[in-house]
Amino acid sequence: MNGFLKYLKIADEVDIMIFKNDNESITLKCFVYEVTSDSQLILSNPVSEGRLYPLEKSYVYYFRFYIENLGMYLFKGILKDRTQYDNLPSVIINLSSDIKKVQRRKFFRVNLMSQGNLLFEKQLSEDEVAQMKQKMLAKFKNEKDILVDDVIVEKVPFDTLDLSGGGLRILIKESFDLGEFLEGEFKISNDWVKFKGEVTRNEKKDDNRYEVGIKFLEVDANTQAKIVAYVFEIERNLIKKGLM
Repeated sequence: MNGFLKYLKIADEVDIMIFKNDNESITLKCFVYEVTSDSQLILSNPVSEGRLYPLEKSYVYYFRFYIENLGMYLFKGILKDRTQYDNLPSVIINLSSDIKKVQRRKFFRVNLMSQGNLLFEKQLSEDEVAQMKQKMLAKFKNEKDILVDDVIVEKVPFDTLDLSGGGLRILIKESFDLGEFLEGEFKISNDWVKFKGEVTRNEKKDDNRYEVGIKFLEVDANTQAKIVAYVFEIERNLIKKGLM
């Protein structure tokens, strides 16, 4: 069994996946302080909300790490002890499973059968503004009370295919150039969230739609939290079922 010496080195980042109960789980970041043997390493004690997270001794945790150009790996480890490494709070982890490669991407990707829209600003012509004012005259007696914005947001609908913390794959009737900047929204867990991203893939499909890959460039903290929670919930269930 290949162990830690093959895959990890000092300062590598490792995620620890903590299942608090059947409905609640979190992922915290650790860093490798030292690989002491093929089956043991010392990690920084993870921090949650500004405080050291109290890991339980003799408890089995799931860990994952990413190696550039190789992929994401998963293993189970037992917390042997809490200690200090160069006066820093740390934990000693014993390997208790094979180190298994789970996918090539850094971000775990899950299916997402939902809907969304790309959002495009459109500058209205003078005639279009006049037409909108004419429609609104039925509601307002005084034309001075009518204010019409000459820029509107057009929505181009799409169907989502899959989602990760790093991006989104969609089906849409429009074609886009690689590197093109897009803004949009999609529905996840009954909530609409917005994003800004860059086109990384554009492939025509048999139904005259395009499969478009979008790398997230900007999402707000609330949106990021919802994406991470959704992806991690599916990942957690796969782990519990032994499919990862």
